[in-house]
Amino acid sequence: MERRQSVLTRIWHAHYGGRLARELALLSVMLYAYKYVRFLVNERTDIAFANAKRVLQWEHWMLLDSESTLQQLILPHRDIVVGLNRYYVTFHFIGTMAFLVWAFARSLQDYTKVRRVLLAVTAGALVMHVAFPLAPPRMMPGFVDTMAQFGPNPYHSDGVREFANQYAAMPSLHVGWAIIVAYGVIRISKSRFRWFIGAHPAMTMMAVVLTANHYWLDGIVAAALVAWAVWVLYRPPELALLSRRVTGAQPQTVS
Repeated sequence: MERRQSVLTRIWHAHYGGRLARELALLSVMLYAYKYVRFLVNERTDIAFANAKRVLQWEHWMLLDSESTLQQLILPHRDIVVGLNRYYVTFHFIGTMAFLVWAFARSLQDYTKVRRVLLAVTAGALVMHVAFPLAPPRMMPGFVDTMAQFGPNPYHSDGVREFANQYAAMPSLHVGWAIIVAYGVIRISKSRFRWFIGAHPAMTMMAVVLTANHYWLDGIVAAALVAWAVWVLYRPPELALLSRRVTGAQPQTVS
């Protein structure tokens, strides 16, 4: 019995240990790609601010230009502002990584599907960051940089400044990743309380807007990007079959 358990333990470690190393490598590549994009847009500040003016004009036409008004409503409430700042700083990366660890341990098959969506959305966002560098609202007149004024401000850190691309407002990866986390929890968990995770992307959307780190359109584009990734990767089987019949393509297995 002990020998059998030892063999099973070795098989488990060989399988999951190898997968874990692979996943860590994929996530490392994603993070370094993000850092590399930062250098591509670092000298395009004029374009980033010109694009910010365009986004504000587009939002005005679409009746979405309420970010500054809403921010003014919460500025007198220091505790709320600091709480939103902390939510913005903490849950984007740490929360997403914690979710990935949980998903990996809970269901490797479902984890793999969610991870594909995460990588697809991040890759699409990086392309958009290069094609459309965008200064965030906190750098524009009429907005307050709540992180600089109330704290915590991660951009005071040399390490964060070196890594972060501050001209990558559209789409908002904060919102995109939050939607993916909610999608993953609802997909994997069997708890009747799993639907409460929907508050996470809603809270993230409010946090990024009220702290003047993103425009409404940044979050809307991020949500559309997630929907596109899920559709492309996991559209309904009958539609996938119809698509293959129309194009003549053979079914592919994605690992």
